[in-house]
Amino acid sequence: MVKIKVNRDFTKNRSDKYQHVLVESCCSPNILTEFAESRGFATLLNLTTNNEKMYDLKEELKVEFWRIMKDVLTNRQYEVIKLSADGLTQIEIAKMLKVNQSSITKSINGNCDYRNDKKKIYGGAKKKLRKAAAEDEKIQEILDRMRDLVDDATL
Repeated sequence: MVKIKVNRDFTKNRSDKYQHVLVESCCSPNILTEFAESRGFATLLNLTTNNEKMYDLKEELKVEFWRIMKDVLTNRQYEVIKLSADGLTQIEIAKMLKVNQSSITKSINGNCDYRNDKKKIYGGAKKKLRKAAAEDEKIQEILDRMRDLVDDATL
């Protein structure tokens, strides 16, 4: 048996239709027992601990990315990525730097060349950062530790 409880008045304004709907569901004791034996609450608590470790690893990863950005990117690319990370849109960055929005896009994504029926991307902060991160031992170590945490959580 499934019981749906709706606590809202549909005659109100349009934004009310985005409010949460509570759904209650009855289940058999067998399903509860299976849940307790398989993943259970202990695993969920372990995931919380892993989430804290994962948060710390993400912070380490951010520090390392900013370190390699200074070494790999041009001054303009670094400035664009910094402003983008601060939450500005490409149009806002373009206005601030007094350039076209396409220049900002090219700083981030690079230029595309379609010669010989192949799409080749050259330049661009994304490509440079991917290559530098793949070669950086510290970043790869952090990513390996993150993978290990995810693997431990799924066991």
